[in-house]
Amino acid sequence: MPDGRTLLATGSHDETVRLWDPASGQEAGPPLIRHTGPVEALASVSLPDGRALLATGDGSAVRLWDPASGEPKGNSLIGDTDVVLALARVSLPDGRALLATGSSGGTVRLWDPAHEQAAGPHLTGHTGPILALASVSLPNGRTLLASAGRDRVVRLWDLASGRAEGGPLTGHTGTVFALSSLSLPDGRTLLASTGSDRAIIIWSTDTAAR
Repeated sequence: MPDGRTLLATGSHDETVRLWDPASGQEAGPPLIRHTGPVEALASVSLPDGRALLATGDGSAVRLWDPASGEPKGNSLIGDTDVVLALARVSLPDGRALLATGSSGGTVRLWDPAHEQAAGPHLTGHTGPILALASVSLPNGRTLLASAGRDRVVRLWDLASGRAEGGPLTGHTGTVFALSSLSLPDGRTLLASTGSDRAIIIWSTDTAAR
């Protein structure tokens, strides 16, 4: 936040987004009400001027909010008729910040939140809904995007080319619900995934192997 505070955002099936002060455990302002369906995904995103926005997804639309005022910013980002199930901020080496969305139709899309428009082609390859996204910053300066979901595989994407980085990462026997990038003290970057099979798999992003 502009005043130095860090807030927590939650989305709900009651179609609202709420901001919380984790220091006090109290709500930080009134709920954000504009959605017309369950809020399935949230992500913070930074603009070039240093401002932080909150992105929230419901149905086929993603809304951008100014968390300081509690007001929506601009128009909704509408890509297709599929439900948006995952959101992630992607920080590029050139300083830009993009917003990635994952849908029930298995498509990943990239958006430029500063200009409220699409940023590149659809990323396709999944055969089921995408439930998790994560930005992966490599030691060599490249940024990849990881995606996973109901088809039980993890995919890595090269955002510069819009193409898959290697083949799908297989090993899970159930739906993958969560992804997280891990930066180690020795400079390596790993990727963790977990899902309904109750397994946590750690992947090496250097070789795209476990």
